[in-house]
Amino acid sequence: MHVQRENGLAHHTMVLRPWQVQALRVLTSKWFLIALGVGLASWGYFAVQAARVPLLTWRITHLEQDAQRIDSLQKTLTQLQSRYEQVQRMLSAPAAPKNAKPDGAGNRARP
Repeated sequence: MHVQRENGLAHHTMVLRPWQVQALRVLTSKWFLIALGVGLASWGYFAVQAARVPLLTWRITHLEQDAQRIDSLQKTLTQLQSRYEQVQRMLSAPAAPKNAKPDGAGNRARP
């Protein structure tokens, strides 16, 4: 292999061994570059998936906290509804006098 600068007189001569020539041939081949591209793409995919793990863990933690809050609110709402229904029953039921008889049970006028 002979290398020469474009703008100068200096040049270098490199002697490559047969295995080095073969290695360069393999490294510059179309199939090696395709395999390298596929390898880099798969590594990138797995790197992105691995980076998602902490984000998803953080999200799960927040969703669990939200679920606990919702459960607490549901319990409070149930208690308040039962109290509201109790107050409604107390306010809507008229108090009957102790001596009053039910309608039609002896309150008829006699001729």
